[in-house]
Formats: sequence, C-alpha cells, structure tokens
Amino acid sequence: MKRLRLEAGVTGTILGTTDYAPSSSSLVFGRAHLLAARWGAWLGGSGGNVHVEHTTFPATTGELGAWYRRGGHRLTFSAVTVNTSTVSTLILSDQAVVRVQDPVRYADFSLIGHGGWRQFEVDALALSRQAWKGELESVPASSVAAAWGVMPNVAIVAAVGRQLADPIRGTVRARYATVALRLSAERHGPVAPLRKPPRVSPGAASLIAKPLDKGATVVLVHAPGARQVELMSDLTGWEARSLDRRNGRWELRLTTQPGSYHVRVRIDGGAWLVPANLPRMDDEMGGTVGLIVIP
Repeated sequence: MKRLRLEAGVTGTILGTTDYAPSSSSLVFGRAHLLAARWGAWLGGSGGNVHVEHTTFPATTGELGAWYRRGGHRLTFSAVTVNTSTVSTLILSDQAVVRVQDPVRYADFSLIGHGGWRQFEVDALALSRQAWKGELESVPASSVAAAWGVMPNVAIVAAVGRQLADPIRGTVRARYATVALRLSAERHGPVAPLRKPPRVSPGAASLIAKPLDKGATVVLVHAPGARQVELMSDLTGWEARSLDRRNGRWELRLTTQPGSYHVRVRIDGGAWLVPANLPRMDDEMGGTVGLIVIP
C-alpha cells in the first residue's frame, strides 16, 4: 500500500562567527512524499531571502529524493538545486566599502547510508556538487558519523568529514572533526522484545512481537476494555490490520524478517497512537512511531 503525504513549513537560520559578519536566512518550503512499506520518494522546493553583509537577496531551491529501508539500515539519495547569490566586500584605497553580489547556481547530489546495530549507529555521506554559475567550485565531499548509545537517552557521537560552502546558511567550505554527547528526552535505539505485553490503563496499549518458527511472528497487544484493535506498520505495508482477540489479549500473525520496525496501533477506531511500552522515535515524515525489534 502506498500513501501520499504533504509537508510544509518555515525554516530560519542565524549564523555569527568571529571572522565574518552575522548572516541569516528565512525560507518557506513544501514537499510531497510518496510512502510505501520499505521505500519512499519526495519532491519539493523552497523560496525566501538571505541576508549577508548588510545585503538581502532571494534564494530558491528544488529537490527530489528517494530512500529504501530494510530493518535498521537505510539508504537515501537526494538531488537539490540552489539558485541564490554570494556577496564579496571590497575596501577601496579611499576606504570606501563596495559590496558585490554574485549570482550562483549549483546542484548537490548526495548518497547517505545509515546502519544500526543494537546500541551502535553509523551514518556515511558522499556528496558531489555541480556548479554552473558563480564562484563556487564543482567538488566532492564526504563525512562519517558514529554514535554509541551508552544509555537509552545518552549517546557519544563522533564525526569527521568535509563540508562545502552553503550560501543560504552562510557557512564556508571546511574540514572538521567533532566529538559530542547527545542527550535525548526520548529513548532511542533498538530494544529487545518482552515476553508479554505490560499492563496499561484503559485507553492505552502495550505491544510486543514474539518470533515463531519458519519466519513467522505474532504481535501481541494488551489494550484493556478495547472492542477493536488495529495495527499499522512497515510490517503490514502501512495497511491497517485488525487483530484477533484471544485469551484476553489481541494478536496478529505475520511473516517477517529480522530487524527493527515502526508501529502504531488504533483502539476502537480512535487516533493512531504509540504503544506505551515502546521507545518513541520520529519517522522519515516527522511523525512519531514506536520501535520494535524482531531478532
């Protein structure tokens, strides 16, 4: 089952450094996403203004991309075109200041790989810039980042790579190496399934997935007082599937592969919600899903 989702919003940036005057930007963007069980694609664009060196000029972007996910691994390709300007400041012999605005047009093609193995996550980026107008060069760039979840809400993150100049955000071309501590209000990373769904209050739900023989898995849901329970997940191709009530709990048998999966449940036709016992995380569309692991 495929579904279409629309996204719109506003982004703003402010950047100040010791060597350059502060710069800022504000853009309105829109995207259309086509989503399937294990893959998705999007098309979008944005427009707004950039303020650099006391000069304001327009900026527009267009983008398209696609991603494929299997278990805890994901591969994403994107192409982004940018039409904006750069500003150069010249100080003449009589101390007069002249600012020269130079239009630039370029496209960035990127391939991003993400892998997750228990408490470890690795992201690798390969990017190629093709410039056809302005002073920016056509050059490649790459980066690698790794995170180790020392606790469910704390991770140590290290990254090394090369970034290209971004006229919209005001950043310059540079090499970097960083080490950081990442704190999260929500639990991240895969967790092992429990033996039975924990008890929850009426109106809520808890969920586990128990592997069976020959690639089969049974999903068990505890939802006290429920008359109907439905599951929507990449396990079901994001189709709503009704669960059967047996022995005081709800269950659904599926054929699966080992890996991590996103899930939501619905009780008595109400709103889709994340089971109370699962770690919550953002999906590719900015929504919230629960995470289960099938070993």
